[in-house]
Amino acid sequence: MALMRNIQPITHRGRLAAVVVAGEAIVEDTLAEEDFRVVQAMCLYALEIGDHERPGPYTDADALAYAHEVLAPTPA
Repeated sequence: MALMRNIQPITHRGRLAAVVVAGEAIVEDTLAEEDFRVVQAMCLYALEIGDHERPGPYTDADALAYAHEVLAPTPA
Protein backbone atom coordinates (compact mmCIF):
# COMPACT_ATOMS: atom_id res chain seq x y z
CA MET A 1 0.00 0.00 0.00
CA ALA A 2 1.46 3.35 -1.04
CA LEU A 3 1.74 6.15 1.48
CA MET A 4 -0.06 9.28 0.28
CA ARG A 5 1.92 12.50 0.75
CA ASN A 6 0.33 15.88 1.38
CA ILE A 7 1.13 18.61 -1.09
CA GLN A 8 1.01 22.14 0.32
CA PRO A 9 0.77 24.90 -2.29
CA ILE A 10 2.34 28.20 -1.23
CA THR A 11 0.64 31.25 -2.71
CA HIS A 12 2.30 34.68 -2.62
CA ARG A 13 0.94 37.86 -4.21
CA GLY A 14 -1.97 35.89 -5.64
CA ARG A 15 0.20 33.38 -7.53
CA LEU A 16 1.46 29.89 -6.87
CA ALA A 17 5.04 30.50 -5.76
CA ALA A 18 6.06 27.11 -4.34
CA VAL A 19 4.93 23.69 -3.23
CA VAL A 20 5.98 21.70 -0.19
CA VAL A 21 5.79 17.92 -0.50
CA ALA A 22 7.43 15.03 1.33
CA GLY A 23 9.60 17.31 3.46
CA GLU A 24 10.93 19.33 0.53
CA ALA A 25 10.12 22.75 -0.89
CA ILE A 26 10.12 23.59 -4.58
CA VAL A 27 10.22 27.36 -5.10
CA GLU A 28 9.48 29.23 -8.32
CA ASP A 29 12.83 30.42 -9.68
CA THR A 30 11.57 33.58 -11.39
CA LEU A 31 10.69 35.43 -8.18
CA ALA A 32 12.40 38.70 -7.31
CA GLU A 33 15.02 38.28 -4.58
CA GLU A 34 12.89 39.76 -1.81
CA ASP A 35 9.85 37.67 -2.78
CA PHE A 36 12.06 34.57 -3.04
CA ARG A 37 13.21 35.03 0.56
CA VAL A 38 9.63 35.55 1.76
CA VAL A 39 8.45 32.41 -0.05
CA GLN A 40 11.37 30.42 1.37
CA ALA A 41 10.30 31.45 4.88
CA MET A 42 6.68 30.55 4.08
CA CYS A 43 7.91 27.11 2.99
CA LEU A 44 9.84 26.73 6.23
CA TYR A 45 6.61 27.46 8.10
CA ALA A 46 4.80 24.75 6.10
CA LEU A 47 7.65 22.29 6.70
CA GLU A 48 7.53 22.95 10.45
CA ILE A 49 3.79 22.20 10.45
CA GLY A 50 4.44 19.03 8.48
CA ASP A 51 7.07 17.98 11.03
CA HIS A 52 4.66 18.77 13.90
CA GLU A 53 7.01 21.45 15.23
CA ARG A 54 4.15 23.96 15.20
CA PRO A 55 0.40 23.54 15.18
CA GLY A 56 -1.53 23.60 11.91
CA PRO A 57 -3.30 23.93 9.74
CA TYR A 58 -1.21 25.88 7.25
CA THR A 59 -2.61 29.12 5.88
CA ASP A 60 -0.82 31.51 3.53
CA ALA A 61 -1.76 34.42 5.81
CA ASP A 62 -0.13 32.78 8.85
CA ALA A 63 2.91 31.77 6.79
CA LEU A 64 3.29 35.32 5.47
CA ALA A 65 3.10 36.74 9.00
CA TYR A 66 5.77 34.22 10.07
CA ALA A 67 7.95 35.20 7.10
CA HIS A 68 7.73 38.90 7.93
CA GLU A 69 8.57 38.16 11.56
CA VAL A 70 11.66 36.07 10.83
CA LEU A 71 12.91 38.34 8.03
CA ALA A 72 12.45 41.60 9.96
CA PRO A 73 15.72 43.38 10.60
CA THR A 74 16.88 43.20 14.19
CA PRO A 75 17.72 46.45 15.94
CA ALA A 76 21.45 47.03 16.42
